[in-house]
Amino acid sequence: MSEDLQLAAKVHYGFLPNDYEDDRLNIAVSLRPLYAIGGDYCSILPLGENRILICICDAVGHGVSAALFAARINTYVLTHAKVDMLPCELVNGLNAYLCKRLSGTGMYATFYALLLDFESGTMNLSGAAHPPVLQLEKDHDRCEEWPSATTFLGIEDPMPVVCSSVRQRLNTGDHFLLYSDGLIEVEDADAQAFGTEGLSSTLIVHRNLSGQMLNRAILGQAESYAADGFKDDVLLMSITLK
Repeated sequence: MSEDLQLAAKVHYGFLPNDYEDDRLNIAVSLRPLYAIGGDYCSILPLGENRILICICDAVGHGVSAALFAARINTYVLTHAKVDMLPCELVNGLNAYLCKRLSGTGMYATFYALLLDFESGTMNLSGAAHPPVLQLEKDHDRCEEWPSATTFLGIEDPMPVVCSSVRQRLNTGDHFLLYSDGLIEVEDADAQAFGTEGLSSTLIVHRNLSGQMLNRAILGQAESYAADGFKDDVLLMSITLK
């Protein structure tokens, strides 16, 4: 790996958010890039005293081009997110921006946004072709899946499928997982994918954990399941409500 590429990776990943914790929740971020640099990225953005915006994206491909595309997504989120903005407004605006500025690149991305509002005790979720958010409620024995409602970002504006969002109550003890597809696409020796089923089962088994301990348990289980290790970038965000 060249010195320039090492430096590019250091700069790129230097802007990934640190783990976040306050008296209401814990958010842990774990990244396993396949190569030195890639297109999985995320952001954690407090909006005022009572709202937190959490976003994750996965730009197509690997290497510097995917990293630059993901960085532009992150910059858009950081500069355009507002305290009164709902996730679909962000999704639509981001798609329009990518189509206008970067349509000639042939690149596109998946994206998911969660807006946690502790004043109303609710959360709004909206995804664009990204793997479903998993929710494990306290005292429940199965995970709820919240799939993306619209298509890839950066291909067509307006998007062919209208963005929609889901609104959920925030409950103490709930877990939420956001992740890139590299985590659920690992396969065992029989070419069976880990899938959301494997991820859900792992979360249920380790529901007593939170933060990086939970992330390490999930990544370790997926890695043990995989016959040949991870074959794509893997980004995992776990959210635990207190």
